Amino acid sequence: MKQRDINNLLFLVGLLLLLQGCGKSFLEIKPNQRQKVPNTVADYMAILDNASSFINPVNSRSSHTLGIIGADEYEIPTAVYGTFPVGLTFDYQKNAYEWNAKIYQGGEGGIVIPTDFDMGYQRILLANLVLEGLTKIVPLSLEVEMWNHAKGMALFHRAWNYYCLLQLYAPVYSTVSAKSDLGIPLRKESDPTMKLARSSVHDCYDLVITDLKNALDFLPEKSIVKFRPNRQAALALMARINFQIEDYRAASDYASDCIDAGGALMDYNNLKIQAYPFPIYGIENEEVIFAMTAYDALAYSGEYLAVRLDLFDSYEATDLRKTLFFERDRNNLVRYRGSYFGNRFLFTGLALDEIYLIRAESMVRLGKLNEALKDLNLLLKNRYKKETYIDLAIQNKDELLDRVLEERRKELLFRGVRWEDLRRLNKDPATATILKRNIASKEFELLPNSPRYVWPFPEEAINVGGYPQNLR
Repeated sequence: MKQRDINNLLFLVGLLLLLQGCGKSFLEIKPNQRQKVPNTVADYMAILDNASSFINPVNSRSSHTLGIIGADEYEIPTAVYGTFPVGLTFDYQKNAYEWNAKIYQGGEGGIVIPTDFDMGYQRILLANLVLEGLTKIVPLSLEVEMWNHAKGMALFHRAWNYYCLLQLYAPVYSTVSAKSDLGIPLRKESDPTMKLARSSVHDCYDLVITDLKNALDFLPEKSIVKFRPNRQAALALMARINFQIEDYRAASDYASDCIDAGGALMDYNNLKIQAYPFPIYGIENEEVIFAMTAYDALAYSGEYLAVRLDLFDSYEATDLRKTLFFERDRNNLVRYRGSYFGNRFLFTGLALDEIYLIRAESMVRLGKLNEALKDLNLLLKNRYKKETYIDLAIQNKDELLDRVLEERRKELLFRGVRWEDLRRLNKDPATATILKRNIASKEFELLPNSPRYVWPFPEEAINVGGYPQNLR
């Protein structure tokens, strides 16, 4: 397919996405007849392969912005906090950093500079568009493989984006209240004007898990690029989801299947200390399973991101992550450079190091300490200087759990998972965390299980969709 045809497809998709927030007058606009309407397997694959363009990217600007801002991995230095710009693009980020009751003012978002909510539902609409289109095509024998891959990818992307949105805009999963807790609207069709109620948290997770199980029947074992999800990516996401809902047996099983599917942990002893020490785009990084990046929000970019000193100090001197992940600037502030995307964009995809940690924690909670130790030691052996490393020999369940949780925080920082961890760990008083920030001599606090762990819907979504707003 020519690039011009791909651009035309994406233009049409962009028009469709705009319908989500526009009135009747816009619905009456007819697309130019010269624009190509998607109707082949290659067309739908091209939509899903729109990995990193500025309009409707599938593999960048993931719905993790509010979670990264709200978690406890960084702080905005006092010296620059007062210089933070104003305006709709920036105000909601500052509100999120202060954990304010009101985040959105109204008018934020859109296709060009989307909110987490916008971006997630834009990609869900793309997935629905592809799934509907593929049902109308009987693939030729030479197209069957691509048809299957396209369907599996669409199911994966719908599941991925619903899962990410649930971590921001719905309560943490609870076996006690999931069927009554308000989740998010579940769009299963490409018609953005269809009115939908908010589904329960239980039904939301049920759709996500169903989509991924179906995706496993269509996705190939391998993909030619890491922007395309394969079976291993679906297994990794299944491990993460079951881990989040505290089904540790299923989480460990999916993690094992994912690990068996290929790849290996990098030995950090073989990496060079440089501006960005990890391979660009994750291409030559054996740990990366699925490539995705966060929106480059100003609140955690450039001079506005300084790693918390308590987090930096938690790395031992012989821990190679301390020099590979971080550097000090001329003001002696600690800056982050350890993205698995190999540049300034934060990696929010799926990688084997997370899967090993999922299996390790699951094994601890299942009482299988030796299996947990094996995974944890394998990870740490590849993170510490060879000449100093000694395997851990922890045999106390609580102590081992604490160490696994510590390593999750140190290994997976700035990937968007810390917010998810805080929400699930806050359910247990033994692992709950009080978050604090001192901003301009004023202290801000986020208590465990606070309603502010659930972000509000954007004002436009409330007004157009008629949804009940999350209480803050």
